This record gives sequence, structure tokens and C-alpha cells, in this order.
Amino acid sequence: MTFKRIIPFAMVLATALPVLSQVQLYEAEVSGLVPYFGVNWNSGITEATAGLEYTIDGRTTLGFNYAMPLKDTISFDPQLKAYEINPYGIFEFIEPDNLKTFSFALRADFIHEDSRKTNKTVDDTAKLNSFSRTQIGGGPIFALRIFNSDKLVMIPAAGYEFFYVTYQRNELTNLGTGGTFTEGDYLWHDVTGSCAFHFIFNEFNGLTIEPKVTAKLGKGRSSKDLINVSTTIGYVLAF
Repeated sequence: MTFKRIIPFAMVLATALPVLSQVQLYEAEVSGLVPYFGVNWNSGITEATAGLEYTIDGRTTLGFNYAMPLKDTISFDPQLKAYEINPYGIFEFIEPDNLKTFSFALRADFIHEDSRKTNKTVDDTAKLNSFSRTQIGGGPIFALRIFNSDKLVMIPAAGYEFFYVTYQRNELTNLGTGGTFTEGDYLWHDVTGSCAFHFIFNEFNGLTIEPKVTAKLGKGRSSKDLINVSTTIGYVLAF
């Protein structure tokens, strides 16, 4: 199956399925918004992230994340600045006991990484010195909800996602000499572990902090990508 064939289906998943980083953040039948920001780190890059999640009836979440490197890591053209967009969704399955403590959910992601040129040069009007990569995938998330008190809920979670990845790198060396234009496809695997801390201010407001560790596996990934650590802080508004 080619990328062109599956991208329409993936876009449907990314917009119609669920989305959220913290499973079971809301009670059943409760909806809400979580604007958040955070930092992603591995030994190769540090990224700043920001996003917004919308949860429907405590079980379906639609979200969008935007990330940029704190220090640009594309070395073959310092004028290029990288960015990443990530619409995602999470659907939590409901059992007869309403999943008051245990949660099983499915997550779907569409991730696109690209670069923009701040100052286009005469010999690069088409932004040929560039790199882009698109990932489409999903997988299960398992979580527990632990009530430490009326004001604090801990949500440890473990998850797995596989991704179909396609990339393209265009490197224009000098005017008139041609360049290197490479592309390829991979299958990647992410294994995650996290624990969200939900601090409840009142019935409608709260704060959530979620540290997460992700192991990124698959052909085409460097050793620098293997261990990833991230933390997000979000404001919880229920309605």
C-alpha cells in the first residue's frame, strides 16, 4: 500500500478519531479543554511544544500539537527552520464499570515535519535545501487512575504506536552543479511510559503535569533518537 493511497484514510483518522495525552483526565459525561505547553528532549534535539486538546464526554479527545527546535539542528542550510505539526486523537473504550480506575484506549496520530526558509537565495527559489517527513500511525494506551486525595489524581500510563513513515530530503549544493535528492519509507515503533498528575482546583478548573519517556525504534532512526523525555503542563477547564 503506497503513501498516496493511505493518506486520505489517515486524515480521516486524524480528524474524526479521538485525541489527548492524558487518558482518563475527565470523568464520564464531562467535556473540557486543555491548552498546554512543554519540552521534548533527546540527545540530538530539544523542542518546545504547544497544543490544545478538546475532550468530549470524558472519553473522546481531539488534539493538535505544534513543535519547533529550541536550536535548529538542520546543518546543511542554517537558514532553514524546522517545525512539526501533529493532529491526534484518542478513543477510550467504556466497560460496564465505566472504567473508574482502569483505562484502555486507542490513539491515532498524523505527524508532519518540514522546514521553512527564512531568506530564500537566488539559486534556491524553490526551497530545494529542505527536509520533510510524514508519519501516520496509532496504537493502544493502558492507564490507571489513582485517587490520592480529593485534589490530586495520578494517571500512570503505558502505550505503543507503530508508524508508517515517508521522508524526502533535497540538498542543493551549488548553482549549476546539481544536488542530492533522497526519499524513502520506514516502519517505526514508539513505546511510551508516563504519569500525569491532575491537580484539581475546583469542579471546573485544574492543572495537569505529565512527564513521559518514549523509546523510538525502527530503521532509519539514529541512536540519538532512542530515548526521548518530555514534560507538558496544561490548564484543565471542564464544562
